Amino acid sequence: MYSLFIRPITRKIKDNDRASAIAKSYFKLEGRIPGGRFISRLIHGNRPAGLEKEVFGLNFYNPVGLGAGLDVKGDLYNDLNDLGFSFVEIGPFKSINEIRQAIYRIQSDPPDDIIAACICGDVLDSFCLSYDFCDFFVIDISDNPDMEIFDGILNARLTYDTYKPVVVKIPETIPFEEIDDILDYCMMNSVDGIQARSIQQISYIAKRTKNRLPIIANCHIKTPEQAQEALDAGASLVEVRMGLVRKGPVLIGQILRHLSARNK
Repeated sequence: MYSLFIRPITRKIKDNDRASAIAKSYFKLEGRIPGGRFISRLIHGNRPAGLEKEVFGLNFYNPVGLGAGLDVKGDLYNDLNDLGFSFVEIGPFKSINEIRQAIYRIQSDPPDDIIAACICGDVLDSFCLSYDFCDFFVIDISDNPDMEIFDGILNARLTYDTYKPVVVKIPETIPFEEIDDILDYCMMNSVDGIQARSIQQISYIAKRTKNRLPIIANCHIKTPEQAQEALDAGASLVEVRMGLVRKGPVLIGQILRHLSARNK
């Protein structure tokens, strides 16, 4: 249905926000149809044999997730997860009020699979408020690459009974010297992973840390070959967002089949 009716529209619209809004409306409608989620999960699936991965202590059915920026309110994670993703990153959340609204929805519609919260504002308060409701956290420092904000987050994590991973999302354009500083902090302070924005960043981080710091690839992946390239460069997980909007759920199946074929 998406390929027939929605993809021709989203592929023509140049504005990413408008295209995303159309895609979100479709996914929301699909999820409201009686049995729609079950049918979607049956069709798409997200557990192909041989693609399971354990990354920072969490078991992923496959290495492909949905990046932040589509489910910005945290109200479509289950509908989107059913498209074949092994995890969904909701947000980014710019304020504690936004994360509070998402928590209300999570309580009424518990996630079927792994859910991550991307936080870029009111960081410490939002992290603490949502700690019990998400599986891991992505702290976006794209606008302010200052690792000092992690001091409070990591100290707060020590007060909880359950350990949950914290990942830092770095800017798309940042000098490698600054990446070095970020990596040093991560390695010395038990930050669990890093979200990189390009193949160059992924390769650099993997070599610099000798693959000891898991990497999530958030680098405009729109083809199975690009997903494979990111994994080959050193990423543990890859994220898709606009590729889903422009091409539809068929892209996720193509990526999973490509990865499965490479693993044989």
